[in-house]
Amino acid sequence: MHPSSPISGTLRQAALLERDGKVDAALRLLKQPGIVDPGDADAHRQVAQVAMRLGDAEMAIVHMRHATDLMPGDPATRFQFACLLAHEGRHADAVTHFQHSLERAPGNAQGWHLLGIALQRLARHGDALQALRRAYGLAPDNVRTLEALAESEFHAGYPEDALPLWRQLLTARPDDAHVVLRTSETLNRLGRHGEAQAMLREATTRHPQTGDLWMALAQTEEDVGDRDAARSAYRAALVEHPGWAPPVSGLLGLDRGKADDTLVAQAQELMAQADLPDADRALIGYELGKVLDGRGLHADAIGCWHQANAARRRMTGPGDVAAFERNAAHTMATLTRARLDARHARWSGNPDPRPLFIVGMPRSGTTLTEQILAAHPAGHGGGELPDIALIARNLRSGPATRDAWPDSIDALPDNLLEAAAQRYLRAATREASPDALRLVDKAPLNFFHLGLIALLFPRARVIWCRRDPRDIAVSVYGENFSLDEKLATDLEDIGHYINTQVRLMRHWQASLSIPILELDYEQLATRPEEQARRLIEFAGLPWDPACLEFHRSERGVQTPSRWQVKQPVYTRSIGRWRNYEQALGPLLAALAEDAYTSPVAGLPDGVETSDQANTPSD
Repeated sequence: MHPSSPISGTLRQAALLERDGKVDAALRLLKQPGIVDPGDADAHRQVAQVAMRLGDAEMAIVHMRHATDLMPGDPATRFQFACLLAHEGRHADAVTHFQHSLERAPGNAQGWHLLGIALQRLARHGDALQALRRAYGLAPDNVRTLEALAESEFHAGYPEDALPLWRQLLTARPDDAHVVLRTSETLNRLGRHGEAQAMLREATTRHPQTGDLWMALAQTEEDVGDRDAARSAYRAALVEHPGWAPPVSGLLGLDRGKADDTLVAQAQELMAQADLPDADRALIGYELGKVLDGRGLHADAIGCWHQANAARRRMTGPGDVAAFERNAAHTMATLTRARLDARHARWSGNPDPRPLFIVGMPRSGTTLTEQILAAHPAGHGGGELPDIALIARNLRSGPATRDAWPDSIDALPDNLLEAAAQRYLRAATREASPDALRLVDKAPLNFFHLGLIALLFPRARVIWCRRDPRDIAVSVYGENFSLDEKLATDLEDIGHYINTQVRLMRHWQASLSIPILELDYEQLATRPEEQARRLIEFAGLPWDPACLEFHRSERGVQTPSRWQVKQPVYTRSIGRWRNYEQALGPLLAALAEDAYTSPVAGLPDGVETSDQANTPSD
């Protein structure tokens, strides 16, 4: 663009108007027809820069798009356009232009960094990881890149790789609460709870006014099974921030029906506030409902859960049952026995016989089942390992094939599948004894991924935990799940979720060659030794009486059932749904016949179910 060109004069006039505070006039000037030569890429770029400065992002994008179309091979123009799109939150479009720019300028460390950030915003952590590793290799002294890389290593499921990065940041910024929190979270993911505990205890001593550190410490103390220490940490957070929802919720959840009356009254006062933020209403509502449930105040309990779930739906939007069912149907249509067998004919899978997966709906007895198996001298309980879901996610978004998982099953390279299997085994054997014969993974939602599990580990075993769907639904409706679990906030949606889970499991039973044991929670609770022996036999282990003494174990449990499984097997949760029958109309209408487990026959004399007793549910 020549200094004497018409657009130069227009831009100077726009700058004068901007200086005088006449932004609207400056924008009107730039929007006049004919002021930009349609073929002058530099003029379009200059107008875009001024428009962005004046606050008109749409005008800026239009002109930068023209500039890019005129100079498609210029990496600088592509890069500027990508930065503009990313700034405006158009991350998917930004990714495309960052990639085109980097094809021609692969040494642009900032470009790789910003591409990684855009991919993070799209939750494509596997792809973000590759970009950020490139950026870090080009600019290892860039602290912003180091932190972004640590985040992606963690979220993509590589905590071993994330930990040294967080430690490096911690050395440089020992008082940065976010870095302390992420380091401790990574240690917890690796099962190194004692190290996380020590770090957080030291951090709260140095920064006693930082509530997030107290909350992280409290949750870590729960993970290691120290209820008293967890209670003290929650209380310390509440001292620093009176009325703060997270520690109120934590304390309620810790003691449930036995919660302190003063705390319960405080929680009820908070729930009565019309202007209580939805995030706080959900946090407190779920746990206060459990307290009231434990005290036999069922109408009040369901009222709290209604409030909590309504608040959560306002935060996240409603669940999409139709999309969920389409995804399950596509999985069943794609991962057929014939297709899985054909793939195994080319790659026989990892031969390790140790993996044992416990799946089913959340709140169906998966934690109890794991504890029984983990109590065996040859069993190792890994808890809810995220790695299978992370592997599936990376296969859906990764660049290995043109298609995403599961459509990519035929094209996935053998070495990629073996690397995935080895990655899983590294996670599953953390903290395990070298003599462990069974590696128990109790991530319930792995029922989505049994086709992938069978592909990776053809000698694996699967236990499908089943329970009366009405009891499951009540427990799910009252539980504070992650924000992604949108189908857990509506009783009708929960019914459809359970139906789809059953259909998917029936498909796997018919399509997979790995053994699947169907286990009734009600039978396990009423005939514990009989069913425990059945479990141990299915696991291929000799019977050991320690399996009935699981509640004496000192191992930590990282699930909402952590305190229940510190007790012997009990039956008081059977039939709990009857306390809420009047509220369950949408659920009962949605549930399919096959969702129900077989009726509990012949309960032993003297067994009380929850419609007969108001024993606290913890």
